[in-house]
Amino acid sequence: MAVSTVAPDQDLSQNENLYEARVESIATGGAGVARLDRRAVFIPKTAPGDTVRFRVVKEKGKYLIGELAEIIQAGPARTAPPCAHWSDCGGCPLQHIEPTAQAEAKKQIFLDTLTRIGKIDLGVPAQTVAFPGNEARYRMRARFQIRGTAIGFFAPGGRRLVKIEDCLLVERPIADALGQIRHLLQAEPRTRKIEAVEMTSLGEEEGASVGLYLHAAGRRDRGNWKIDPRTLSAWKKFAQENHFPQATAGRREPGAPPRWRARYRPDTGQPELCLGVSPESFIQPNRALNRLLVKSVVEECRLNDEALVLDLYCGAGNFSLPLAVRAGRVLGVEENPYAVADALLNREENGVGNAAFLHRSVQELTTEEVVSKLGGQRPGVVVLDPPRKGALETMPLVTALAPERVVYVSCNPATLARDARELVSSGYRARAAYVFDMFPHTAHLEMLISWTRNRPSGPTQRF
Repeated sequence: MAVSTVAPDQDLSQNENLYEARVESIATGGAGVARLDRRAVFIPKTAPGDTVRFRVVKEKGKYLIGELAEIIQAGPARTAPPCAHWSDCGGCPLQHIEPTAQAEAKKQIFLDTLTRIGKIDLGVPAQTVAFPGNEARYRMRARFQIRGTAIGFFAPGGRRLVKIEDCLLVERPIADALGQIRHLLQAEPRTRKIEAVEMTSLGEEEGASVGLYLHAAGRRDRGNWKIDPRTLSAWKKFAQENHFPQATAGRREPGAPPRWRARYRPDTGQPELCLGVSPESFIQPNRALNRLLVKSVVEECRLNDEALVLDLYCGAGNFSLPLAVRAGRVLGVEENPYAVADALLNREENGVGNAAFLHRSVQELTTEEVVSKLGGQRPGVVVLDPPRKGALETMPLVTALAPERVVYVSCNPATLARDARELVSSGYRARAAYVFDMFPHTAHLEMLISWTRNRPSGPTQRF
């Protein structure tokens, strides 16, 4: 088929014409970015520097969605994806790009988003933090969908299940358990009546077991958290035979003990610190990169033994407890009751008496409550690690507390850029910025910006 030119006012998605372009960069989500008729074209499965032929499959006004037809000349960053499921699965949209180029692309996405959405220039260079050789077997938690005898992940843009023989991202215990569950689904029809199973490696040592977390079929549509007793019995039998502790989503009451907890060590500077996380709580899935993230948070807080720290969206204490062993007092705030229970148990197990945890929505928190919990003083440092929606509703609290330093960790460049603009307008300037390659081969990224206050607003705390 010949390569076509663009006619004026032509609806490009209504023909089978092929177009030729050079891929310039990678966009949020992992598609390559090219240009056609002065519009951006997002073409999945392409790499920077590729010269490609493609067809247009969707018109989106100011931009187009393309489908790769042929690679005319591969760019220098392109490599052979190691996973047999790469072309269908969609979970690793960057696997065809060299790891160093992936990390560079993610850093550029971070910087471009700050400019485009935040309308700000950080004024400091962004540092990439990676762990060479950590591109496979790094995930300590993964959720697999189940449909009949098939187990795997959904294809991009829908709910078509892609059967997975092995996921190269998950830690070895999860990969081994995946194979056992595949055989279980083939052999025992009763086990097929669930929607998904989430698996978590329970420890860092060789031969660690896996915790199972079952999700009921249809619960998202009908609010039904129940699993048929015969299905539960079949899964329980399998779990016991293979020494997999098992829990079911929605069945644990707040205050009840967890069925299992995954163990990990978050702090290279305090190697004896060991945290446990229940299936209902969030956990950073990459142990090695999480340790580097914690290290950077600790360094950017610049603490001494008198420092007061407020840790918002604190989860099970991933930052709170490493900070507490270096600070005067830490207050962690979290709305997930199971994560708060984990944090309190982690505090007791590790003997960290100067950390307090408050079960509260961060949006409902007041400056008076924070000051009261910190012994009548304002925090000198505020740490935030919000979910993808960001912390816009929390910015008034942060700026009212007027800490000397704010350390903001984010997994969403768009909401981070939006919230960064609020901090800049409130008199903060960036001190350092990091992009962590927490999720190699995927389009996800983890970022940290450390902020310092430009102008004192009244008495400041010594720390």
